[in-house]
Amino acid sequence: MCDPQEHDSTPEDDRYLKYSIQNFIDLLGCAQDKYTAVRENLRELDPSIPTLSYDQVKRRVRNLSGLITWEHHMCVDGCIGFTGPFADLEHCPSPGCGEPRFDQKKLVESGGLNKVPRKVFTTFPVGPQLQARWKNPKTAERMSYRRQKTEELLRERDELQRERDESPGISEIYDDVLSGAAYLDAVEDGSIGEDDIVLMLSMDGAQLYQHKRSNCWIYIWIILDLAPDERYKIRNILPGGVIPGPNAPGNIESFLFPGLAHLSALQKVGLHIWDAYRQRVILSLLFLLLVLADAVAMAELSGSVGHHGRKGCRLLCGFIGRNRAPSATFFP
Repeated sequence: MCDPQEHDSTPEDDRYLKYSIQNFIDLLGCAQDKYTAVRENLRELDPSIPTLSYDQVKRRVRNLSGLITWEHHMCVDGCIGFTGPFADLEHCPSPGCGEPRFDQKKLVESGGLNKVPRKVFTTFPVGPQLQARWKNPKTAERMSYRRQKTEELLRERDELQRERDESPGISEIYDDVLSGAAYLDAVEDGSIGEDDIVLMLSMDGAQLYQHKRSNCWIYIWIILDLAPDERYKIRNILPGGVIPGPNAPGNIESFLFPGLAHLSALQKVGLHIWDAYRQRVILSLLFLLLVLADAVAMAELSGSVGHHGRKGCRLLCGFIGRNRAPSATFFP
């Protein structure tokens, strides 16, 4: 991560690599033997065609995508992740829970040596994913949208201010989140630089099976350096973490901790990036502009009462909801 290098090969300029990767992707839902069988059939047809083994193509895809996985232990009931201040605990500290962190049978059989977690959650650090995106000239070029758009918005803001001085009442046009005054002020005061990357974090529960409640929680990174018609496409959304259910995560901060600690480190020391479009190494500081969620998830992220609470406004305005006694459920 600290010394990014130009890729020696990408699928666009190596058709045999592209063939191996395409087979790997097409056969993701199958057993590993299927990929091996397809590879052997091709080698029997023409031994001169170089194709990668399953392990080789898997490593290559990982390097190209930048997807690195971190697994951390969690309470089997979803109360906490054993990270940060909970990292050294061996039992869940939540009131009324106290579930052991490790498989007790294996722990006893090994005399306390074999500490196998009962449940884990997965984090995908954002830094390597961003580095991988910049290594391709085409995707690196698309990452220049924010810089160009910001220059345009700042010029328009100056012109609009002059027009307002002459004709009060003229309104602004907002066509992107970058049009907001908070973002533009951060650029003008130097908090966001030209080579920096601006991100949004979004989190929600996911129902993987029909007719069941949300049985896992997922958070993602959205890149604001991409144009609005690009940043929300599946291929441009970066995974942040997956927290298995079926219970909703209790202490949400403990599950976000690994991903946000990684982000915080890159905000302090910067992320070294090989810009394949401009053919240079840049040092980018990551700026978290917004955290997004629906009404239910936002209560978890912000630590506030849910939208059916007595003061359920997400903006904490103090507005009191209405309820029909004796129900404790309030409505805006």
